[in-house]
Amino acid sequence: MSAVEGPADGDRLRELEIRLVDRVEAITRAELAARRRQLEQISPETAALVDALEDYLRGGKLLRPRFCFWGGVAALDREPREQELDALARCGAAIELVQAAALMHDDVIDHSPVRRGRPALHVGAASRHQRDGLAGSAGDYGIAVAIVLGDLALSWAEQTAADVPGEQDRLSRARREFDDLRTEVMSGQFLDILHQAGGFASATDAEQAALSVIRWKTVPYTVLRPVRIGAALMGGDDAALESLAEWAVEVGTAFQLRDDLLSVVGDQDETGKPTGGDIVEGKRTVLLARTEAAADDAGRELLARVIGRADADAGDIAAVHELMTATGAVASVTEEVTQRAGRARDLLSAAAELGDLGRAGLSELAGLATDVRALPA
Repeated sequence: MSAVEGPADGDRLRELEIRLVDRVEAITRAELAARRRQLEQISPETAALVDALEDYLRGGKLLRPRFCFWGGVAALDREPREQELDALARCGAAIELVQAAALMHDDVIDHSPVRRGRPALHVGAASRHQRDGLAGSAGDYGIAVAIVLGDLALSWAEQTAADVPGEQDRLSRARREFDDLRTEVMSGQFLDILHQAGGFASATDAEQAALSVIRWKTVPYTVLRPVRIGAALMGGDDAALESLAEWAVEVGTAFQLRDDLLSVVGDQDETGKPTGGDIVEGKRTVLLARTEAAADDAGRELLARVIGRADADAGDIAAVHELMTATGAVASVTEEVTQRAGRARDLLSAAAELGDLGRAGLSELAGLATDVRALPA
């Protein structure tokens, strides 16, 4: 592709990302400080919710703000000026708050105990309930806190996005993308819940149901809407936004398929999530669908006995992992990630309406999000 290359250009990309990350973090700090002052007027206990959110955001990779940024740079075909950087960073901060809200609620729905190597928010709140000797169920309390704080994070995302600077027509186009992001991710979350319950009847089979969940739960708020928000905000035309959308579907799908693999063959210290978590949670992934389709009777009996069992022991989990590998499901999903990443590279290379600097940033970020080379065979 015609893109920025070479060590000096790599340094340029990293320097731009550092500027973005610094600005996103500064905006987030300022927004949460304002929210803390507001909640302090209610009570010190409610103000502590801001502390919990700040702690929750710590350690995030800011993947979605970075996609938003490089989508904007691709539309600009140059480095952003200071006001443009502010606008992209503020959008990124708002998207990251939507991400926090979605993860808090998702961990409750999936009964996930860990997030980013630390106790999930509802688990941490339950532990504090027990430590402080509060009345009632610690588990119910933790879930309630996660729901409330997730709702607050979603509300604060809206307030953060409302203050993005820029020309009104560009702001309106970016705002529609932000609205679609929130609608799509919540719709995808519902499809995930429905698929888990065996009720996604309009899908042709289990694999297509899992792919539909990815398309509407992961793709829109991870890649597709962030890059389109950035591009719309920086004046990208319809052709630029459509090229980014086509590219984003491949990258976002590959990203989620890779994440599903990490639950099976990933390093727990690197992922921040317990290996085998998808198995005990009973996640109906593409990886599981392909394993079930390729397994013999004994294999399907093993899956029926172990998948979704919170009390599954390490031996059972290891047996399911072995089955996923032995049936070829792991290799198949790994190959699909590689193929989708390749298609994304080709699409980006052909997108002449996007600037070289932005394409280079998008390419590097997509490479990080879809890399399967370090995974065990």
